[in-house]
Amino acid sequence: MSRIEKEKILEAALFMSPKPLTLDELNSVANNQSRLETKAMMSDLINFYSTRKSALEIVELPVGYQMRVKEEYEDHVSHFAQNSMFSRGVMKTLAFIAYKQPISQSVVIKYRNNKAYDHLKLLVDEGFIKKEAKGRTFILTTTSKFIEYFGKDFGKAKKKAEAKVSTSTQPTTPVVPTQKETKSELNDSVNAVMEEKERKEENQIELH
Repeated sequence: MSRIEKEKILEAALFMSPKPLTLDELNSVANNQSRLETKAMMSDLINFYSTRKSALEIVELPVGYQMRVKEEYEDHVSHFAQNSMFSRGVMKTLAFIAYKQPISQSVVIKYRNNKAYDHLKLLVDEGFIKKEAKGRTFILTTTSKFIEYFGKDFGKAKKKAEAKVSTSTQPTTPVVPTQKETKSELNDSVNAVMEEKERKEENQIELH
């Protein structure tokens, strides 16, 4: 099978999948000999969509690759995918909770704006986060489904939080970001996960 045909298969897989696909999953569907080859094909597809006049884009996330609607068109069509948990806004809210948990709902709303109420309802309904009443607010944490769905690289935030709780004799309290912990810090955290994941992939490729 030619490289062009394999790239078309990868493109079709991303279009059909309701969730991001990992490099291993894409490597399998393309029937490539190495993940390095698949990664190169994905780079070509990302560049192709970034240069064409399309409302769609292919992006690399901490949890894999995804085809999605470009941000400037989301508001026009988001009502057609109300059950989608992978809109950019929902993913940012989920990532914020994952890296700051346990965290109060009021803090999430403060940093993610009032649209986060809808994000939280969706994430609770889908089983990716849970909330426990505490005073006038709720304490939010991710669930085991979060780790199973997104993988251990993105799920390490929850494990780290649980480790802190298990080694402490004090009651669990929400982690409140300081004034300097803005959205840019969250993006830095997500990028760090992606870089660590890439380093692991490169090391595995070298071993083969």
